[in-house]
Amino acid sequence: MDSSLSILRLFSVLAVFMALVISLFVHQVGAAAAQGAADAAAIAVTDLVPPGWDCTEANLPAGAGAIAARAAVDRTAQLAAVQPTAVELRADGTCSVIVAVRVESAGWLGSTGALGVACRRPPSAEGAALRAPVAPPC
Repeated sequence: MDSSLSILRLFSVLAVFMALVISLFVHQVGAAAAQGAADAAAIAVTDLVPPGWDCTEANLPAGAGAIAARAAVDRTAQLAAVQPTAVELRADGTCSVIVAVRVESAGWLGSTGALGVACRRPPSAEGAALRAPVAPPC
């Protein structure tokens, strides 16, 4: 009888340990997916910005929010445990497009949220001034 209780205790400790490890892994996958989705959304929006953009949020291309959301969903589509829940799109006076993507990931110990933020400047905003083909970081 003693050995069966010892085995049960050992199995219980191992099950709790595995649940913690798997939940931590799912949280990290969610955080990486949120950052990748934010990067993809920022790239998708800045690729649509016209050369004469005046760096205001009001003059972003029509449907920029929908394009950012579609890019975020496309990026996380392969991950069954990660679902995007919110996409926010902003523009500031330095001609930067800022995208924040919030995702929920479901692990064995419940669901956790993660936030990914990406900032990107369209090449047309600074290409003439810097004579560089790559946009500088925000």
